[in-house]
Amino acid sequence: HMASRHLGRGLTEEQRRRWVALLTDTADEVRLPDDPEFRAVLAYYLEWGTRMALLYAGPNPPPLPESPMPRWDWGVTPPYRG
Repeated sequence: HMASRHLGRGLTEEQRRRWVALLTDTADEVRLPDDPEFRAVLAYYLEWGTRMALLYAGPNPPPLPESPMPRWDWGVTPPYRG
């Protein structure tokens, strides 16, 4: 499980925010879609994932889940066709 990769890493909130900023900048550099729907879903996934990593990297992580890492998808919002 992806959470196990973060156990005991001691990540900080500053590092988490920097990682999100780097990923967002990279999305721009590789020209991922810039429509609002796509960017909102991407931002949500990055925020969720990095906050989970921070939780598992801390001093008292919760038990590792048995389920696989959730996959990113469009959910109920289809891709923008503009």
